[in-house]
Amino acid sequence: MTAKVAEFMNDYLAILVSVLIGTLGYSLLFNVKKSRIIYCCIGGTLTTLIYFICAESGFSLLVQNMIPAAIATFYAELMARIVKAPATVFLIPSIIPLVPGGRLYYTMSAMVDGNKLKADVLGGQTVLIAIGLAVGVVLVSVCFYQIASRPRYNIRFERGGQSSDRQKAAENKSGIAGIGKSVQKREP
Repeated sequence: MTAKVAEFMNDYLAILVSVLIGTLGYSLLFNVKKSRIIYCCIGGTLTTLIYFICAESGFSLLVQNMIPAAIATFYAELMARIVKAPATVFLIPSIIPLVPGGRLYYTMSAMVDGNKLKADVLGGQTVLIAIGLAVGVVLVSVCFYQIASRPRYNIRFERGGQSSDRQKAAENKSGIAGIGKSVQKREP
């Protein structure tokens, strides 16, 4: 097992370092605050590492990109809550290494050269990667949105078992006998 890890790191260490530097560049381009740049660089490197693990595991092209995109989105949402910043600050630099810019370039080059077969193959792969990225981001974002926007309830007990007029009206309307408590929906 250790030999496989060493071989994996030998193959991909230079790429991971270049991804770290590239993510740093995009973080600076997007004017990320200095205190948050390290988190963006960690996110980009983590995303690429997960991508390489998925590629070496033999997953399909769609899954190879969907899993790292989902992990990048989870990381961005988590860091947004920890650092108190918008999730996009961490998501954009973390997902940039997965964007299929090279494939898109080669697709356009094949189209210009008139090589329809190569353009179809590369174009299909590019679309598959884009769908994987979109699905990974949307799945995790929706889950975090659902968790963050769920209603919270406060239960308030009234003293002496006496109900307020508003509570009595609600109990009469719903047909519930008063037990001396009221439930109010609290907005987040």
